Amino acid sequence: MSINFRLSSILVVLTFFGCSKTVPEAPFCRSTNNEEHTQNAAACIIKVQNKALLIKHRLSNRLDFPGGGKKEGESLVCAAHRETWEETGFNVEVGEKLAVTQNGLALFECTLNAGVEHLPDVFDAPPWAKLEVIELVKVDPFLLTHVQLRFPDDLIAFRDSFNKIKTSQSQQE
Repeated sequence: MSINFRLSSILVVLTFFGCSKTVPEAPFCRSTNNEEHTQNAAACIIKVQNKALLIKHRLSNRLDFPGGGKKEGESLVCAAHRETWEETGFNVEVGEKLAVTQNGLALFECTLNAGVEHLPDVFDAPPWAKLEVIELVKVDPFLLTHVQLRFPDDLIAFRDSFNKIKTSQSQQE
């Protein structure tokens, strides 16, 4: 075989794997919360100045928290971290549990130092999240209506959680 053929073959293989839409392994679960929790699903409330970062869910075409169910043996805090990574591509630090929705979803305060405040209010989700997430959206929770959320009953818990997040965090951004 010629060297050009080998190089071409290698480039084809690298290109194929480089374009893979599989979710990269989540970074190490960063958390300041070591409490035990009884819920089976968790999400992050990420405050970006006076807005929160949400996902626009593909199936419902409505807004939702980045989050989801925990895997066997996984802590609730690490489920919030992993699910947020999978849906947004952001490596957050999971902090205090802020609330539990009527559906049993634990809402955690999550911090992020990724310059999100400089991004537009609507931007693309990472390629691996496209099956579930249409886009990422920064919204003011107090300008949302119930019908804009994937789970309308989550609005009050969302607003209450947003208010509990330290003011100093949002000012740092």
